[in-house]
Amino acid sequence: MRFLLLSRDGDHPIGAELSRMGHEVVVASGPEVTAATVSLVDVLVVGAAQVREKSEWFNRLRAQIRAAEVSVLGMAESLAEEELAPLMEIGVDDYLVSPYHPADVRARIALFERRCYAFMRRQSHEESARGEIERLAAIIQTQNDIALAGLDLDVVMRLIAERAMILCGAGGAAVGIIEGEEMYYRVCTGYSKQFEGARLAIASTMAGTSVLRGEVMRTDDTERDPRANVDAARRLKVRSMLNVPLKRDNQTVGVLSIVSQVPFAFVDSDERTLELMAGLLGAAMGNAAEHAAKQALMTEVASIVTALQETQHLFDSFLNNNPALAYMKDDAGRRIFANEPFRRFFGLSPGVDVSTIPDEQLMPPETVAHLHEQDEQAFKTGQPSVTESTIPTPDGEPRQFLTYRFIARDSSGRRFLGGVSFDITERKAAEEALRRSEESFRALIEGSPEAIFVHRGGPLLYVNPSACSFLHLKGNELVGRSLLDFVLPEDRAEAASMLEGLPGRGLMPGGHRVREIRFQPPDGGVLTAEISSLRLVFAGQPATLVSARDLTERRQIQARLVVADRLASVGTLAAGVAHEINNPLAFVISNLSFLTEELQAIAEQLPEGRLSEINEVLQETNEGVNRVRLIVQDLKTFSRGDEEQPTAVDLRRVIDSALALARGELRHRATVVKEVAEVPLVEGSEARFGQVVLNLLINAAHAISAGQPDKNEIRVCLRAESDHAIIEVRDTGCGMAPEVLGRIFDPFFTTKPVGVGTGLGLSICHGIITGFGGEITASSEQGKGSTFRISLPSIRKNRMKLGA
Repeated sequence: MRFLLLSRDGDHPIGAELSRMGHEVVVASGPEVTAATVSLVDVLVVGAAQVREKSEWFNRLRAQIRAAEVSVLGMAESLAEEELAPLMEIGVDDYLVSPYHPADVRARIALFERRCYAFMRRQSHEESARGEIERLAAIIQTQNDIALAGLDLDVVMRLIAERAMILCGAGGAAVGIIEGEEMYYRVCTGYSKQFEGARLAIASTMAGTSVLRGEVMRTDDTERDPRANVDAARRLKVRSMLNVPLKRDNQTVGVLSIVSQVPFAFVDSDERTLELMAGLLGAAMGNAAEHAAKQALMTEVASIVTALQETQHLFDSFLNNNPALAYMKDDAGRRIFANEPFRRFFGLSPGVDVSTIPDEQLMPPETVAHLHEQDEQAFKTGQPSVTESTIPTPDGEPRQFLTYRFIARDSSGRRFLGGVSFDITERKAAEEALRRSEESFRALIEGSPEAIFVHRGGPLLYVNPSACSFLHLKGNELVGRSLLDFVLPEDRAEAASMLEGLPGRGLMPGGHRVREIRFQPPDGGVLTAEISSLRLVFAGQPATLVSARDLTERRQIQARLVVADRLASVGTLAAGVAHEINNPLAFVISNLSFLTEELQAIAEQLPEGRLSEINEVLQETNEGVNRVRLIVQDLKTFSRGDEEQPTAVDLRRVIDSALALARGELRHRATVVKEVAEVPLVEGSEARFGQVVLNLLINAAHAISAGQPDKNEIRVCLRAESDHAIIEVRDTGCGMAPEVLGRIFDPFFTTKPVGVGTGLGLSICHGIITGFGGEITASSEQGKGSTFRISLPSIRKNRMKLGA
C-alpha cells in the first residue's frame, strides 16, 4: 500500500515501521500536498498538531480526500479530549496514540488493507460484466494466435504468459515445467522475468505444491497465508499469487503462475481465466509432443532404410578389414563364405569359389579331422562354443587360433555354421613369458625377508609370508584390514602419508621414501621397522607397495652395545680408581702401625683406662682400613684385562671375593648360605671366574623382590666331583619360563628393559667358562627359583708345579 505521512520528521517511527512492513511511504510537511497528490495514495497519515495549525488547508482538502476514498489515520500525543478533537473534526478513519508501538501500527494497517480491498472489490464488480465479455474475446483471440504460432512451444508459452498477466491484471507470470525433482521456469514475463531459466525443488515452492496436489492454489495475501514463504514473498514484493497445474494427457507436466504486489489482487474470474489459459497451453504442448513423436518416427524410418542400404556394404567392409578369419558352412559341411583374411591366410585368389575347395586341400588330415569334430559338435548342440586349435600356414608354420563357432539361420530357418578365428600365436607367447615372469616375481616376493604389503589407500590386497611373520598373523587375518590398524597410535599421523607412496621427505635415490615406523602386533609388544613405499600397478590398477624391514632386534642390540661399552669404561675406570686409592691407603696403614707401636711405648705414662679406650679406637680404625684394602683388591681383581695368562685359581677365594662385592645387593633380598668344601685348584683367570660368580649372584638377587630377606635364600655351593670342581648358585626367586630358559645364553637376550640389562652377562659367562674347558648349565621352575651349575676341570699336576 501507498502511504502519505504529513510530518516534519523524516525519521518518524510510524514511517519507519511502515517501511519495514514493505509499504511505500512518502513524507511531506503539508501545504505542498495537493488533491492530485492525495488521490495517488491509499492512506493519509496526519497528526493532531498539524490539523490545528493548518485547519483551513485540511477543510479545503477534505472533499478531495473523500472523493478519492483515501483513508485517514490520525496521530495523537495522548487520549485527552483537546488532543483528539482536531482529528475528530476532519473525520479520521482511525488514530494511534503515542508511543506508537509496532503491534498497534500493524493492527491499524491490517484494517486499512481490508478497507482498500473492499474498495477494489466494489470497483471490480462494477466492471465485471464488461470485463467478462472482453476477457472471453481475448481468450478466443489467444487461441487463434496459438494456432498461428504453430508448434514452437517457447513462442506459445510466452504468448500464454503475457496474455494471462494482462487479462488477470498481474504484475508477473511464469510457465514452469517439471524436470525430475525440479521445477524449470522455462518462460517468465513481467517482474517475474528475473526467474527465467531458474530451477527450484518442486516441494520448496507453492507452485510446486500446486503441481504435487494437481489443484489450483490461490494466495490472496502472502503475509497471512501459512502456505506461503513470507520471507521470500517480502523479498520479491509478492502479495498475491495464483497457480494452475498444466496437464497433458491427464498428466501434470508443469504450472502456470501469476503474481501481484497487491494483496487480494485475484478473484474467481481470474482463476477461471488462468485455468482456460492453462488448458490452451496443455493442448498446445500435447499437439507439439504428438508432432515431435511423428517427426521422430519418420526420422527413425528414414534412418532404418538408410541403415539397411548400408548394412551390406558395412558388413562386407567389416569382415574383410578385420584380422579375424571368418567363414560360414552349410549343414553339409561345405564352406559357402570366407572373408579376405581367410583367403589371404590360405593363399586363395580373390575370385575363387571357396565352396569348391575342400578342407583337405587347405590343411593336413589330422588338423581337418580335429576341426570337423568341433564343427559337428557345434551343429549338434546348437550352442555357441570357443575352442583353441593349431592350424599350419601353407608354408607349414604352426599358428595358434581361438575360434568362436555359432549357429545362424536365414529367413526360411535353414541353419548355417559361422566361425570367426583369431590368430593368438603372439598372445600365447606373451602369456607364457608373462607367466614365467609372474612366477619369478612371486617367488622373489614370497621369499623376501622383508615384509611386503600392497593396498589401494585402504584394506590390504596382498601380504607375503614375511609380513605374516612380522605381525604374527595369518594371511587371511591381514588381507582386508588397514595397515594403519597395526601402527602404534603415536606414529599413525606420520605413517598415513608414508603408506600412500606420496612425494615427500625421505626420498631414496630410487624415488621411494624410507622412514622408521613403530608397529604393534595384536599379541602385544612394539616392533620398529624401516618402511618404504612405492606406487605401482597391481592386478591392473594403481596401488601402493609398502615394504617393512624389522629393526627391533638391531635397535635392541645397538642399545645394549652402548650400555656394554659404558660398563667396560666403568670397569677400566674402577681399576684406575682402585690404584689411586691404594697409594694413600698404604700411608694410612703404615701410620696406624706406627701409632700402635708408639702407644705401647708410652703406655706407662697414660692413666689407667685411657689406654684401653685408645687401643679400641685404633683396632676399629685398622679393621676399617683393612676392609677398604680388601675392597680395592677385589676391584683390581675384577678389572684385569683379558691379556693375562691362565693360572691356578682357588675357587674359594673367587666365591669369597664375589660375595664381598655383592653384599650390598644381596643383604636386602635374601639370606646368603655358603657351603664350601675342599676342591682342587682349576686352571683359568681368577678375575674372569670372579666375574662369572658375581654375575650369577646379581642375577639371583634380581630374581627376588627386596624387603623380605628372611623369607628368601641364595645358596652358594662349592664341591668336588671326580676331577672337576662344581659351583652351584641357587635362589628361591621367581624362576623362568621354558621359552626364556632356552635363550638365556644367547647374546643380547634379556627380559629387562633397555638401559637396565644388556643381555650380555650370561652370554659372556658362558664364553668364559667354556673358554677354560668348563661347562655352565641352568635349570629353573617358575615360582620356585633357578639353579646355575658351573663345572671346571681340575688343574693337572705338572701345571700346578709350573704355576708354583
